[in-house]
Amino acid sequence: MNSTKAIYQRLVGTGGVIHDVAEIDGTPAIFNDRAPDDFIFGEKTAVVIAAPTSDRDASTFTETIREITQDVRIYAKDTGSTAEIDALGRLIRDLFHLQPSDLSVDGGKCTIATATGPVAAPTTDPSLVGRRVTLRLELQKDN
Repeated sequence: MNSTKAIYQRLVGTGGVIHDVAEIDGTPAIFNDRAPDDFIFGEKTAVVIAAPTSDRDASTFTETIREITQDVRIYAKDTGSTAEIDALGRLIRDLFHLQPSDLSVDGGKCTIATATGPVAAPTTDPSLVGRRVTLRLELQKDN
């Protein structure tokens, strides 16, 4: 059960964010853990699916369950306004919040999905601004 893959599939699926993000080599600029060093931020945003900050076993005697907390970060050039990335952050939050059945999980299913944010995401590059949406997912393994 790969939470990062499930998050990526939801972001690029129907109603996702692919029209709001930059492209790199013909694919959406949605990266795992960090953007590549050679990625150049342009007019559109990039999305980073961070590694889980928490991955806890919540299994019972009859079910195998993982409770995962994972951030989706949005970065864009600082143009003086954050309206665009704030709107994208709200879209990402709404794609996940209370929508567990919309996540496609290999070998299981999502039983709980909550999302908070967007809030400020730190960046070491002063030319960029960032937002973060935090997801809490419970993934249950198929028996």
